[in-house]
Amino acid sequence: MQRRSRHTGLAAFGAALALTLGGVAQAAQPPDAWVTTKVKMALLTGEGVPASEVHVDTVDGRVTLHGTVPTSAEKQRAEQVASKVEGAIQVRNLLQVVAPKHEAATKTTDDKLEASVKASLKADPALDDSAIKVKSVNAGVVLLSGKANTLSDAYRAVDVASSIPGVRRVASEMQSPDQLGDNELWRDGAYDAAVYEKSTSRDRWITTAAKMRLIASSDTPGFDINVDTNHGIVTLFGIVNSADSKRAAELEVRKVDGVKNVVNDLQIVAESKMDRVERKDDQISKAIQTRYDAIGLQDKDIDIEVSNGVARISGSVVSRSDQVTALTVARSTEGVVRVIDEMKLGLPAVSQR
Repeated sequence: MQRRSRHTGLAAFGAALALTLGGVAQAAQPPDAWVTTKVKMALLTGEGVPASEVHVDTVDGRVTLHGTVPTSAEKQRAEQVASKVEGAIQVRNLLQVVAPKHEAATKTTDDKLEASVKASLKADPALDDSAIKVKSVNAGVVLLSGKANTLSDAYRAVDVASSIPGVRRVASEMQSPDQLGDNELWRDGAYDAAVYEKSTSRDRWITTAAKMRLIASSDTPGFDINVDTNHGIVTLFGIVNSADSKRAAELEVRKVDGVKNVVNDLQIVAESKMDRVERKDDQISKAIQTRYDAIGLQDKDIDIEVSNGVARISGSVVSRSDQVTALTVARSTEGVVRVIDEMKLGLPAVSQR
């Protein structure tokens, strides 16, 4: 069992990782949920990127795109757009090119589009606390302005406008916070349908809760499973080593309150074909600590214990974002089979000198 020392002594590991990441470790890595939200907004507002069928998930700054696009050019464009988002260290493009069905294009005037978008935004109870406006519609391009109360509200408004038939693209001049609040990421207590159904953060809460279940389960290789939620429908994508693991992942996610359905797109790759590295507990602990250092968690009051591949993460963090990041990074570290969360929210302990 390896316990993190308060004086880590891992400078060599941190320096080595900094070289491999091309200097990314010099600055704190943005939270994965923030990167995912930013990528989704960039895809929705980007020109030439049909984002409606694209799922996005981020683990440790590495973005995965999954779903379908009509052309190879749009697949490449989606990757380019995602890679430009701050905090996107790497983009794994799993998008498939599928020719669209021959359907008559929706044609409508800009005036009718403007009326439809305004009506949809007004009808969404989750946007009641924001003051989002349709500034203009020109040749099917909708320009949103006004003020969004949260980053989740801003994303929701863009998503709502994009879903209107006939809308070609959505541009934004909205003012909104540029960070995700704790209440946008994770909600304590029992599931309250009345609260969740009226919240722009519902899908993110479900995604976070689903990831936490996968992280805690020894039956699911959580570091190879990506999760995305849209209107309560969870899509699982990534890699597992057996049909049992694929089935176990879906069963775990279905236990999350608020999940309406699960689309299981996990691919099964035999263990023999996976590049796995066997590590001792002390090596795993050092690897987790090195990764924490690289993304700016080195100053947090986080302790790491590893026994038989089970990582116990304890201590204090000041935000849910740090908590989720710490757990996700630990679970995605090679050799970890399960993570036990014993972290608490609060100010870090003051060292006695």
